[in-house]
Amino acid sequence: MANSNISALYPEFWFAAFDKLDIGDYNLQNQISRSTESAVAKHGDTVNVPLMPSLTAADDWTPGDAITAENVTQSTAQVILNKSKKKTISLTATELSLSPYDLIANYGQAMAKQIAVTVNTDMYLELMKTPNFVDAISALDEDDIVDARTALQLNEVSSMNRKLIAGPDDMGQLLKLDAFTHANVSGNVEALEAGKLRNKFGFEISENTAISKYTPVDVAGAVDNGAGYVLGDTTMVVKDFNDDANPIREGDIFIVAGETGTPYHTVTATTTTTSDTTGITFTPALVSSVADSAVITVTPTRSILALVPDCAAFAARSYAELPAGVGVNSSVINWQGLPVRISVWHNQTLGVNVQFDILYGVKMINTDRIVRILSAV
Repeated sequence: MANSNISALYPEFWFAAFDKLDIGDYNLQNQISRSTESAVAKHGDTVNVPLMPSLTAADDWTPGDAITAENVTQSTAQVILNKSKKKTISLTATELSLSPYDLIANYGQAMAKQIAVTVNTDMYLELMKTPNFVDAISALDEDDIVDARTALQLNEVSSMNRKLIAGPDDMGQLLKLDAFTHANVSGNVEALEAGKLRNKFGFEISENTAISKYTPVDVAGAVDNGAGYVLGDTTMVVKDFNDDANPIREGDIFIVAGETGTPYHTVTATTTTTSDTTGITFTPALVSSVADSAVITVTPTRSILALVPDCAAFAARSYAELPAGVGVNSSVINWQGLPVRISVWHNQTLGVNVQFDILYGVKMINTDRIVRILSAV
């Protein structure tokens, strides 16, 4: 007689799907600031995060003198819970006849993984908006990590709680470097014994599987302006990109043919026409003039992130559990800071639908507090 698997009708059964996920693989949500979360819970889906103003140097002053005050213009970054994600599957009698173990291993775990991957990928893409980067495209070595540390120091970023987060490919490269692997150099035997990196150069080092390469379908376009562009310009109209399948995004790196020194520029915004990129805003500005039809080449890269948590803000909450009597069983699980609602209901064809869903938002708060180390893909 087939296993009827009545337990699969209850959300609590599907909680086990998250037990098999490696928290180290998908943990960006706990490596950037979540201080806005309580405010969002009290004030709807939006909260304004105040940014530190830029003030001038302290003034000379003699007590008793007339006091003059410096006007402060407060700016904010708005965190909005605007990302609603879900994975839903429909199980037939055939699938429901599987053992509880197989249901979780074959279906539940895949759904849980996709929720975690999607949230972490969105956070990674938001962190790509920093203009600060170290060029390690030709080769990644210890000096690049030191250069990222120096960049944070020059931006007067606190040395406390600094994190270095790498994808699997770049973590593999770090594990090959003497400064990380050799116990007599690194002072840490875990790299030799377990292939794990902990702390080095002032960073807590971790891996995140959601960090991966991103290659637009068409990575070559051209300037589209009869007069070309001149030194100091930060926007360009462009042509010949055919990138609707994988569009050029904020954080992508490009060079322009004919620009003095062919420096890298970081995309900070794009405009599209019929889904293809037709305009880009970027930093730093052009260092020389470029001609009309000058070739623009996007260089596919992957980034190691050197940051402190308050470079960005993340907030999440689950949708409400549904009341009894509406034909849906729902419950909420909190997995590594991700509040996921799990719902189960009959699908009108003697099968069962299972859905995992989540509501969240992520926002870059201060680009000076994060540096990307660019590596080749």
